[in-house]
Amino acid sequence: MLYQNKGKLNQLSLTASNYAVLIDFDRTMTTIDSDDSWTVIQNPNFLNPDLSIKSNKLAQKYCPIEMDYHMPSEEKYSHMIDWYTQVLDLYYQYGLTKEKLISCVKYGNLTLREGLKDFLFTLHHNHVPVIILSAGIGNVIEEVLTLHHCFYDNIHIISNFFTFQDNTLLPFSNPILHTCNKTIKTLPNPLIQILKQKEYFLLFGDFIEDIHMVPKGYLPKTLSFGFLEKNINENLQPYRNAFDIVLTDNTSFYEVQNIIHSLMKNED
Repeated sequence: MLYQNKGKLNQLSLTASNYAVLIDFDRTMTTIDSDDSWTVIQNPNFLNPDLSIKSNKLAQKYCPIEMDYHMPSEEKYSHMIDWYTQVLDLYYQYGLTKEKLISCVKYGNLTLREGLKDFLFTLHHNHVPVIILSAGIGNVIEEVLTLHHCFYDNIHIISNFFTFQDNTLLPFSNPILHTCNKTIKTLPNPLIQILKQKEYFLLFGDFIEDIHMVPKGYLPKTLSFGFLEKNINENLQPYRNAFDIVLTDNTSFYEVQNIIHSLMKNED
């Protein structure tokens, strides 16, 4: 089911060259019943089951904090760094290798949302920049898109990337991207320059926080899509307050393409 901000839709006029796409990965590009890009590489068939047990305990502690909308952002930010750091350290402690990561993805429960591959192909065909801005694991995202033959050259992944040397995982030393700092402000300058050339953004996410991928000043020129598939009755109004279009009941990207097509104008 779609809930649309008709007023916002009437304000936009898209061409193939005047917009870019900012999109979350976990449960936005993938289905609601998929593993996320963290848990899929905790498969006990390839890694010690203790990794998953310890990671779940951390999730039980920090997930309520992540979803606490009354906590000051500075305090939540600190907790997210603590959480992500501890989980990243677990992968190092339990010997994640590049080969094991690839096997976990290949045999894991990661299903692309219906219509996504066609959507990505259309964006590639029209040379629309696609920036995947994810607080997940970038190596996993690369593997998933490669397995499904849709990792095109217009796609840029900004996420948490593991570094391997001779198949061995090195200690994580890059800045951590989490739900509280996932924004285009973290993009490398070449991508920022690409975005500055675009009049509009299309933003896709499944958390209310995903709306913060763009600063408030960009929102009038951003069409935002929010996938809501848990506690719909309870969360529908907050999502409608945050996003221009709310998609429920496992909505596919075919519906998304129909909306975008309705906004397209012929270029001179």
